[in-house]
Amino acid sequence: MDGRAWERRLAPHAPALIAVLGLLVAVVAVAHFVREVSAVGVGPFQLLALALCLSLSAALFGLSYWLSRCDLPLADTWAVVRWSLGGMIAFAALASLTVGIRLLEGRAVGGAALNVVVVAAGGGIGGGVAGIYYARANRAAREADHRRDALVFLNSHLRHNVLNATQVIQGYAGLLAHRTDDAEEYVTPIQQRSDAIASLIEDVKPFSDVFSGEHAPVPTNVSTVVLRVAEDVRETYPEATVEVDVPPELYVMATDAVSAVFDNLLRNAVQHHDRAEATVRVSAERDGRTVRLFVADDGPGIRDEVKTHLFESAIESGEGRGIALVKTLMNHYGGDVDVRDNDPRGTEVVVEFRRPPPR
Repeated sequence: MDGRAWERRLAPHAPALIAVLGLLVAVVAVAHFVREVSAVGVGPFQLLALALCLSLSAALFGLSYWLSRCDLPLADTWAVVRWSLGGMIAFAALASLTVGIRLLEGRAVGGAALNVVVVAAGGGIGGGVAGIYYARANRAAREADHRRDALVFLNSHLRHNVLNATQVIQGYAGLLAHRTDDAEEYVTPIQQRSDAIASLIEDVKPFSDVFSGEHAPVPTNVSTVVLRVAEDVRETYPEATVEVDVPPELYVMATDAVSAVFDNLLRNAVQHHDRAEATVRVSAERDGRTVRLFVADDGPGIRDEVKTHLFESAIESGEGRGIALVKTLMNHYGGDVDVRDNDPRGTEVVVEFRRPPPR
């Protein structure tokens, strides 16, 4: 019989095994007490030792009772037993080693067996408590994996079907616009709303990459990302000036979704500008462990009371999905994002990345 099969057969009896350990501690304690009483009579120290051992025995019985009533799967219940046995064996070995060293030194060791039992019982209780937390953490991790898998599937399903439906709406709206001369006031809102839905669905993809756990941050050349995003923004907003002063080969810990960080920051800077011609500048600096990129504009700025809770409020309320996306991605990368006033006018957003570890 292999180890796994042996464990599976013992798992249903896990509470009973802990109860047997508690019974053994009680038997050893009572036997030692009877021997002591026979030798020297009843005294406070003998009673104190008996009370301590019986308390440890009661704790093991309590652990057994909890295991028999808990909602842990059998495998996790057996994990608690393994932790309890492991703690008991480890502490018993340490106590036995201490006793052995004293005997080798020629010292008399009284009540050695009781000392080993007491220490072992304490180790068993501590191991059982640690095992409970371990089993609960394992169950929480499994449940999180299941929720993540469900979320990834739901996201993929919705993105596929909603995006396809949106494309159909866009196609028919375009045909209707060409065939009907006086339908513009009806067709235009349909096209705008369908474009907004398609844009929203595309924005969800970076979020799904984060929640899926399949895209861990890796060394990424952020220079090429910033240059590519800046060029896209220039094409979309030809009246805006986008300046980039970022050194080449600037590597940070990120994923492919990092382009969404700069795309949202640059577009927000242009879209929320209060002048006909906006100027946005991207610069960078690096130190021993981090890389900071600065996205500064000359727009109207952000009020102090809004600036203080800008990213948190966007995430909690669900509004400002671009800002929420930036914060979520930077959290995933182990970085940070902050906003402050630009001098003499406008806003400066600072995104801080971790640098890749040295090779």
